Amino acid sequence: MKHKLNLSIILRSLIFWALSFAVLPLYVILAVLVIPLAPKIRHRIIMTAPIYFTFLLKYVGGIKYTVRGLENVPSSPAIFAGNHQSAWETVVLNCFLPPCVWIMKKEVFNIPFYGWAVRALSTIAIDRKKGENSMTQVISQGKQRFGLGFWIIMFPEGTRIKPKLRKPFKHGVAKLALSLDVPVVPFAHNAGYFLPRNSIWLYPGCVSVVVGAPIYPDDKEIAPFTKKIESWIHHELDEMGS
Repeated sequence: MKHKLNLSIILRSLIFWALSFAVLPLYVILAVLVIPLAPKIRHRIIMTAPIYFTFLLKYVGGIKYTVRGLENVPSSPAIFAGNHQSAWETVVLNCFLPPCVWIMKKEVFNIPFYGWAVRALSTIAIDRKKGENSMTQVISQGKQRFGLGFWIIMFPEGTRIKPKLRKPFKHGVAKLALSLDVPVVPFAHNAGYFLPRNSIWLYPGCVSVVVGAPIYPDDKEIAPFTKKIESWIHHELDEMGS
């Protein structure tokens, strides 16, 4: 799926980013103001931001989306794991999935104002300098977030990948799921065609999102569990031509 850059796309994209950055400081201030509130309440308030940005994506950028498989989402917290192609999924997933927290590197929390907003969202911090020991921190924080009623979102590829490219999944998702004794709910999408990585241009179209049934490990082995998750996501990407 190839898109050609034209004047309409350039204008739409510039207007989108202008309107987005115009309100960003307001949401950062809001995030700071709601810090004293209960985690779920402040999360709900701050997450009005993705709704606003999704509105802009649709009506300014011309990017819509469809979702199949929401009936597969369990009633109790679990881990969502999906492919990472774009900035799109970090925004729009918040509009139709249960309240979720993300995992970010510890350094982000120290950024003035933005770091405060990240902290207000109950984001899980990971210290990559500690290597394998960093997973112990994630597991501890993950248990606490589940106790608050949050789900966790992870991208097992570890970075944004261009459509049609495939990269072996890291084992972090499987390790966390096994440690917390929860299933992994996989999802796949093709957002990279419409908001490519490392690009500011928004190409009109409809993003397809598929949510799969929860995946449970056959045993306590990490590698086979990771492979099951990877196989499901790659199969769905192949089906949608992404």
